[in-house]
Amino acid sequence: MPDTTRADSVSRPVGAAKARADTIKTPTARAYTPRSTELGSNRWHWDRDQLFASGALTLGELLAFIPGVTLLSTGFILAPQVAAWYGDVGHLRIYVDGIEIDPIAVRNGGVSDLAMQPMWALEDVVAERSAGELRVHLRTYRVERTTPMTRTDVLTGSENTNLYRGYFGKRQGNGAVFQFAGQQFSTVSRGGLDGDALGAMVRLGWAAGRWDIDATLLRQGATRNSGARFLTTNPQLNAMPPLNGSESVAYLRVAWGDPETDGPWAQAIASALSASTTHSTSGQSGAAPPISSGTIAADSVDTTTVRSQYVLAAGMTRWGLRLSTTERIRSIRGKAYISPGLRAEFDTRLLTLSAFGEQGVDSTTRADLLARVSPVSWFSLSGSVSRAAPKSAALGPPATASRLEAGLRWRDRWFTGGMVRRSASRLAAPVELDTALRAINAPATTGTTFSLRGPLALGWALDLDVVNWGAPGPYRPQTQAHSRLLFESSFPGKFPRGNFHVLAAGMYDYRSMISVPLGTNPLGQSAAAAGVYSTLLEIRIGSAVISWQNRNIAGLPYETFPGYLMPRLTNIYGLRWNFWN
Repeated sequence: MPDTTRADSVSRPVGAAKARADTIKTPTARAYTPRSTELGSNRWHWDRDQLFASGALTLGELLAFIPGVTLLSTGFILAPQVAAWYGDVGHLRIYVDGIEIDPIAVRNGGVSDLAMQPMWALEDVVAERSAGELRVHLRTYRVERTTPMTRTDVLTGSENTNLYRGYFGKRQGNGAVFQFAGQQFSTVSRGGLDGDALGAMVRLGWAAGRWDIDATLLRQGATRNSGARFLTTNPQLNAMPPLNGSESVAYLRVAWGDPETDGPWAQAIASALSASTTHSTSGQSGAAPPISSGTIAADSVDTTTVRSQYVLAAGMTRWGLRLSTTERIRSIRGKAYISPGLRAEFDTRLLTLSAFGEQGVDSTTRADLLARVSPVSWFSLSGSVSRAAPKSAALGPPATASRLEAGLRWRDRWFTGGMVRRSASRLAAPVELDTALRAINAPATTGTTFSLRGPLALGWALDLDVVNWGAPGPYRPQTQAHSRLLFESSFPGKFPRGNFHVLAAGMYDYRSMISVPLGTNPLGQSAAAAGVYSTLLEIRIGSAVISWQNRNIAGLPYETFPGYLMPRLTNIYGLRWNFWN
């Protein structure tokens, strides 16, 4: 969970501060990320420690903490995960190290599957909440020390879950960098959609002074059995066919300067995105051949899609002003498509402004203006206005969205409330979850938001976020709330060296009935309202973290997408351990 999870709640090397200065090398390049215009502290930004301490096992689970995000899934960790931003699954965009991760997998229909994004390989995540779309900026893990870094994570638990991660990174005295990492996990679920997944990350490069050149590969593969739908009413045992697929991004980058420091900077990246899919039962233990259920079409075709993307980015930071430009050149079926973008930001204690504009690969022109005004330390206003104008009427009408929030601060506690409005628009369809779905036109809608965040007493804190819409709509519940009661402390009086830390949290997530279209009826299928209780415990001793989480501790049968039951009570526990050799 963001900003209430302190950096010392997870593993960090004991005695690392004593490392000799000559063991620290110039870090490899990092991508530009926007300044936050959120109220209070820098919310919806997770560093590497906070990512693992959040309890999220996938990027979809992490983004589900953000008010306005509705996560749609058909099962446990390996199952497809799609996130709707204010009810639109097509308004979430993902960037990895400055490369936009286009959802090119044929089975996805232009919508990102968040279960296939390797969150374990990241250094930080920044979610930019414009009123029109949610842009998620991911930066991969980097190493700076010549002392080798090794990390091992082991998790196990319910649904026969077994997860293993390994990391190794080292810098050479001349600035060369060598990193590799991998994750393997498997599950066995009663409803199907289980199997195993294997991910890998490799980076080779060199960085010194203001220069960097590196080559990186990030790959995630999955072998998934078929899944059952409507088990309690009209069972369809193979509604979701089995899958053997992978998604990857590989790039070569040359960079000069750092976007996060004052001065000029520039980056040139040549990348290749690839997605392969095999709908086949070969190697699927106990899986029946896929059948056409009327919701998921039978499919045994192998598909491989590769797309090149070239990124030219440059900018300047000075006196609180940040200017940047990005040109994306994509090669699609032998034709080049250019997507220019501009961004300007101004950041002071009283005022933060961010303006963004681009022409998308589909020729849609997008523009966003985000702002935060803090005239006094105890009061702030935050707002966002967005407009998207497709060039083709087939992509839907021009759409606008706006959000305005006000926040009051009292003794480090923030109370915020606001309003969100979205015009009539065309909603994309999450066809990976149901191939019968099609894009639909949705009417204008208005919602209200409320949050309470901050300390209570004696190390306890409370986070509460609520979104309520004037009426239910497709792909979003009318009311959605996430709350977390948290305790954390390093007990400095007893452990002055900071080698012990405890984080304990109880969570409650509620969403009212959620509907998806059926034929011409935009609310034709529905999943009942549900409230889910969960707990998380993290204990750090030195550089090792013992983690234990319970999900759905009441054992409630519930769905996040109509017809697919989520797991009942699940326990996941294990160990994360850093070594500096």
